[in-house]
Parts: sequence; structure tokens; C-alpha cells
Amino acid sequence: MEKDTAVHTWISELNSGSFIQQEDEPSTIQLQNGTTIKKTRIYGIAVSTEELIVDDGTGSILVRTFEAPFNIQIGDPVLVIGRPRMYERQCYILGEIVKKTDKKWLEIAQKTHPIKQEPIELIKTLDKGEGANYEEVAARIGEEKIIHLLATGEIFETRPGKIKVLE
Repeated sequence: MEKDTAVHTWISELNSGSFIQQEDEPSTIQLQNGTTIKKTRIYGIAVSTEELIVDDGTGSILVRTFEAPFNIQIGDPVLVIGRPRMYERQCYILGEIVKKTDKKWLEIAQKTHPIKQEPIELIKTLDKGEGANYEEVAARIGEEKIIHLLATGEIFETRPGKIKVLE
């Protein structure tokens, strides 16, 4: 049996792809650009650990495994290598390798696919000196994006309910 190579993929690409299941073949995801992925490699930040959810700045995805529990904390930079799967129309990754990684790998990955700076600009615009209102920002960009920005250190809470861009 031929080994499948793990292809670096962005979570948004996985979430917007089409799931393909064929008889006697491993399931695959066809990305919008036509590429077919059997095994993926993502770099991201752990945003939930009860069920491991990883965010790479383009989206978030659930990572499952049948092995021992992950030794990952919220905010840890992680490398995930696994097979994309679909359950009840939601994409997840069946993790084969899930481990903490150096934050520099995230930076290298993001240089090839930069995160839009819109959330940062929004927070700056809404900040009148003491920080932007968390609820107002969350309503516009989603709480997962705020958690990602907090975890990567791009923003911080000045006090409960107020967030500010680190400059």
C-alpha cells in the first residue's frame, strides 16, 4: 500500500471543500482549487482542549483520535497531521500526529497565506482609549477569531470585556 503524503492545507480550505467517499478507497476532500487531499498537515493554535479544536487564522477544526488524550493546553501552537473526515456534514481531522510545535512554524506558514488584518483594524477603530468592547467585536468577527488573536498575543484584555491591540 502506498503511503499518502501530508499536504499543508488551510482549515478554511478543508471546511469549504467537497467530501468524496468511494467504495474501497480512503475518503478524500476535494478543495475548491481542484486539489484532492487524503492526508493533511495544519499548523494552528489550540482554542479548545476538552475536544481539541485548532484555529489557524483562517478557520477552526475539530481534531479527533482514538489514541491517548492530547497533552495540549489552550493557546499552545500545534502541528496536526491526519486524515480529513466528515461527520454530519462537518469536516474534522482524524489525527495521526498531534503535538506542540514551535510558534515559529506558525509564522512561516502564515507568510505563505497571511491572515487578513481586518480584525486588528476593527479593534483599533472601536478602541477609544481603554479598549474595544469584547461583545461588539465578537458580534462582528466571531469569538473564535478573538480567542485566536488572544492566544497568539496579537491582542490582550485590559480588563474583563475590553480588548486592545498589542503595539
